[in-house]
Amino acid sequence: MGAVTFDKLYDNYNTLSDAKEKVSQHSREYLEAIEGTKGDEKEKKLAAQIISKFFKHFPSLQGQAIEAIFDICEDEEAGIRIAAMKTLPSLCKENRDHIEKIADILAQLLQLDDPQEYNIACNALIQILNEDPITVIKCIFKQIHGPDNIIREKCIKFIVTKVKSLDKSAMTTEMEDLIITECKKIVQDATADEFVLLMQYLTTTKVANTLSGQQELVNLVLEQLELDVDFDVLDKESNNNVDKLATCIQFILPFFSTKIESTKLVVYICDQVLPHWEAIKELPEGNLYQLAILRKLAELSTYCGKLDNPSLHVVQIFDKLKLYMPPPPEDTSTVTIPHLEFSFVESLLYAFHRLARQCPDFLTHDAQVLKDFRARLMFFSRGVQGCSRALNNLDKDKVYTPEEIKTQQISPKLFSNINSLIKDLFYQPPMYKCNVVLSFKTEDSSTTKKAVETPTTPQKRHVPITFESNGAAATKQTRSTRSGDNIKLYIPPSGKFSNSFQNYDKSRGRYGGRGRGSRGRGGGRGWRN
Repeated sequence: MGAVTFDKLYDNYNTLSDAKEKVSQHSREYLEAIEGTKGDEKEKKLAAQIISKFFKHFPSLQGQAIEAIFDICEDEEAGIRIAAMKTLPSLCKENRDHIEKIADILAQLLQLDDPQEYNIACNALIQILNEDPITVIKCIFKQIHGPDNIIREKCIKFIVTKVKSLDKSAMTTEMEDLIITECKKIVQDATADEFVLLMQYLTTTKVANTLSGQQELVNLVLEQLELDVDFDVLDKESNNNVDKLATCIQFILPFFSTKIESTKLVVYICDQVLPHWEAIKELPEGNLYQLAILRKLAELSTYCGKLDNPSLHVVQIFDKLKLYMPPPPEDTSTVTIPHLEFSFVESLLYAFHRLARQCPDFLTHDAQVLKDFRARLMFFSRGVQGCSRALNNLDKDKVYTPEEIKTQQISPKLFSNINSLIKDLFYQPPMYKCNVVLSFKTEDSSTTKKAVETPTTPQKRHVPITFESNGAAATKQTRSTRSGDNIKLYIPPSGKFSNSFQNYDKSRGRYGGRGRGSRGRGGGRGWRN
């Protein structure tokens, strides 16, 4: 058969259209349309239309027709590829036997770089997904488990964005169960980017609405963190393990409760992460990583279960607390309050307050330790009071930046929390009774309880708090310090770890655990399997 011209194809189209119920008798014209996919741009586009329109009338030629369409889906010209992809859903409607093969090809076509082509491939895949959801989803996951990195990444994004956004009527229980099951499999051998996408999806599915499902998600994340392995700030491929830890914890924080305890993570951070404090600081934006870890530790400590040897873990928090709570200066004639890290101290105090109650003799077993700590508490409390006054004396007429306004809004809560915790710890012996809501957490006004600063029942053995009981230092501040004029208002660090962990390290290093290794993925655009 010679080359089929555009005019010939046009004539064949008219012949097939005019034949009506006798169209199946014109197999020669249909074969010429299939052959037309080997022509130039005009011929290929028209041939694709003819193949699609009359596909159902030539069942014996459907295999050849599909292969011809697949060929021009790989054409060098974008316009031809687009024309070919648009025909694929109609081929499935005419014969459901071809859904698996066409879904397989469309899943691979998601790797196309051009946004228009990508969207057309997505739309085509959605159309055939509505015809046979289970078959199409299985085809997509087959590509995810395949060797090509780019196709895998695109297919995962398709599942967690396009499929997730389908109408509830289209998302059957069987379909959702299949997606959840497969996502839980691939998250065990995921890159950093993939891990975030998959966890973002899984934490919004029905599996996150049951206690057993929440525990399963927690276990998935803990497996990726490999808590039985010594912590390194950077792994052998220079991937940021602090970032990985913070990212993983962020996903499962909402699932911890009195029934799902956070004990393993608390112990891990205390014993494995805090000892690397200076190394973490040396990372780019190290202070933000440090604050992120402390905030996670504080939140995790709320639901920490019984510790076997609490003092071993609490001492790590205590050491860091002293690092950020300086002792009062020896010369108390004039006191200039140093720059104080209030956000760091809030998280450390909260975690210490939650965990030290499991070892109430931690502070009292050594009188000198308690004396030193009380002096630090009192000195830091004076810093809080000074900054509170400075906050109250801000120029009302000044125009502040959004970040400054945010700081002014959160600072009163921050200072209040620190004061409440310090008061508890300043009792003789220290108490662990007050309840505070961490300043960086979004409060639900309908459920959040007001901070309790005094015990609900009388505790006669406790000595009332008097911050001046350790000497007259509190009265010897300079006038400018008392008025707050020289107090630099502390601005809590803000950045990628303030609200979410979306901008974490984009390396291709896997979050997967030991022994999995790489799937050896790689390759180009070989779309046929």
